[in-house]
Amino acid sequence: MYRFYVPSDGYEYHYAELCRVFLPEDDFEIISIDKLPDPGFVNENSYVIGTSGSHDRDSVKRELYAVLSDITDMKPEWGTLTGVRPLKPALDILGRTGSLDDMKRSLKELYLIADSKADLLSEIAEYQTEYVRGNPSDFISVYTGIPFCPTRCEYCSFASNVADEDAIALYLENLGKEIRYTGHLYKEHNKGKGIESIYIGGGTPTTLSSGQLETLIGIISDAFSVNPKDLEFTVEAGRPDTITEDKLLTLKKCGIARISINPQSMKDETMKLIGRNHTSDDIRRAFAAADKIGFDVINADLIAGLPGESPADFSSSLDEIIALGAENITVHTLSVKRGSRLHENDPLYYRRDIERVSDMLSYARERLKDEGYYPYYIYRQKHQMGAFENVGYCKAGKHSIYNIRIMEDKQSIIALGAGAVGKLYYPDEDRIERIANVSNYEIYSERFDEMLERKDKYFGG
Repeated sequence: MYRFYVPSDGYEYHYAELCRVFLPEDDFEIISIDKLPDPGFVNENSYVIGTSGSHDRDSVKRELYAVLSDITDMKPEWGTLTGVRPLKPALDILGRTGSLDDMKRSLKELYLIADSKADLLSEIAEYQTEYVRGNPSDFISVYTGIPFCPTRCEYCSFASNVADEDAIALYLENLGKEIRYTGHLYKEHNKGKGIESIYIGGGTPTTLSSGQLETLIGIISDAFSVNPKDLEFTVEAGRPDTITEDKLLTLKKCGIARISINPQSMKDETMKLIGRNHTSDDIRRAFAAADKIGFDVINADLIAGLPGESPADFSSSLDEIIALGAENITVHTLSVKRGSRLHENDPLYYRRDIERVSDMLSYARERLKDEGYYPYYIYRQKHQMGAFENVGYCKAGKHSIYNIRIMEDKQSIIALGAGAVGKLYYPDEDRIERIANVSNYEIYSERFDEMLERKDKYFGG
């Protein structure tokens, strides 16, 4: 057990997060102190951090990073940055300096991040500067959650469930009421803010039937007085075993221009291993059907670090997804989340084979760059292999504004349905307040009146 004595400054959580990058949670303890301990108090597995001289949070984290690196012989490429949104501090620095070079230099000095990660953040900032327009706080986005999937993946900890038709029908009935109620509040109290994007996610929205999808899209459009053709409206059709030509035709008829087809891998053995009931041929058929019907943008997700996959397996999957024509590709690093079956079976999986995953991510970045894709958004998660990242790549102008807004935390996002977490943004304070629905779809129905009451918060109720 390692013990780290840190200043009693209220940032103990941040110091613990940095320790978790290097060490299993049971192997360390953070102890806050007001002054240096007596000589001899510290043994060979205990370290006093930041108790002399200047000890602002970032300097303490740099000192802690150095100690942890000495202990473990590790040098994580994100340095002392542990948050979900590494682009935020980068953009803050860019806003002050106005220079990408100064931004990269400051990131390396303040947070000890590697050159490759500073370059990545610079490329994302450059893309957003060139292609993203408008003040995010002048608009609102809407997220609607469909918490159902045909099966549950080994790595999944989302609010996704396998449910029967009656349970889904009841959920949709209540969801429709929540959408209409929230739409009424929006029309009465939105203070002139238009809807910038609408996103139907999950779970797997295409678990629903064609008729259910059409009804849901109609309710959202009517409630918020929008035409799907006039804004970014995305529907996740993620699992190819839920995609039919009839459903795709329905989405197209409703004016949906953006969908997701998320294989995670093109290796059949991997799909079986992670609990997916479809094959690579199903993915190819889904892309062919979507291409025939004609959507403006298809997003595809791949995961680096899946069990049993080599860098060659990952490279082959990525190469085929590019060939299939996805305009928007998000490369995820596997996160072994609590609540997933993978965590239950092997909680330290994410601490092994880091070089393998690093090779996958390096290949993705170079291959996608060669094919004309730009990195445009980024986020990180806990228990991610190598403490790496998830990066969205797109063809020029084919980015998802919803993905960008959800990560920059400067826009109110109305969230509807079980498992949905909305945001209320206060621009004068540059502050976000989260407004969450319950995650379980059955409890959502049981506590439905409470879900409606929570919506009043968006509009000052």
